[in-house]
Amino acid sequence: MMKSFATSFVALLALSACAGPGGMSPDAGLLYQMPESPSVVYLTGDTSNIDIDAGAMGSMRMRGTGTSTMAVTFAQAEGGVQVTATFQELSARLTQPMGGAQSATEADVEGDIVFTLDPKGRTTVVSLPETKGAAGQLANPQGIVYEFFPLLPGGAVNPGESWTDTLSYQIETDEGDAETTSIVTYTLQGDTVVEGKTLLKITALGNAEVVATGVSEGMEVTQVFSGDLTGTILWDAARSLYVSGFFERDMDGTVEVPAAGIPPMPMTVSGKSHVKLQGG
Repeated sequence: MMKSFATSFVALLALSACAGPGGMSPDAGLLYQMPESPSVVYLTGDTSNIDIDAGAMGSMRMRGTGTSTMAVTFAQAEGGVQVTATFQELSARLTQPMGGAQSATEADVEGDIVFTLDPKGRTTVVSLPETKGAAGQLANPQGIVYEFFPLLPGGAVNPGESWTDTLSYQIETDEGDAETTSIVTYTLQGDTVVEGKTLLKITALGNAEVVATGVSEGMEVTQVFSGDLTGTILWDAARSLYVSGFFERDMDGTVEVPAAGIPPMPMTVSGKSHVKLQGG
């Protein structure tokens, strides 16, 4: 009954939570602008554990894993920067006890993810790639548009200062819809030296809520879960480049199938993700 939909939208969040900062000019402040290098490559990775307590049916654990090599190019756009992201390599997999594993590779994603960023990081979709099979959920091109870069203050920020913003977006797939709302506070901690380079260290602390609805085997399924998000970001102000980020999530909620006549089933989602600029 739940072997497909009950895992797919959890994977949307799990395999796309790779947030990072945009360009920073010491004079203009923390905002999105053309970086020194218009073409870069990022390495990403994610692991996620999804546990559902199905009562008399027992507990179910699903595990999602994903790694990618993503080429990213920047171009000047009216009112901001245009971003083009391409999967050079992708390996994503979701295992589940009630059905076969789902997987996706770069061959299952045809085309680029193209979107624009305004100075504060508000995004506008330009175009999305075609996906095959489970790649729509596991690669999650729609989520990358909103999650890869965070919202920024768009002005000067001093060490110790923070900025908070709310991000809300909807994702539509063949299996159903999901709405995500997150409130994250970022704090500029100051300088740190990594491999001889002086970088800016930014911490992130927030909360996210996901509401997903769809139909599985002819029955409506609703998932509602929320929880904490934490992260650490490194930014190279001299090159205006995102260098690395490490993020953790700890969430819980319920899965409900009204037609089944059983109470909502408790669910937990935990995971870690990272992103790193190739070559540092």
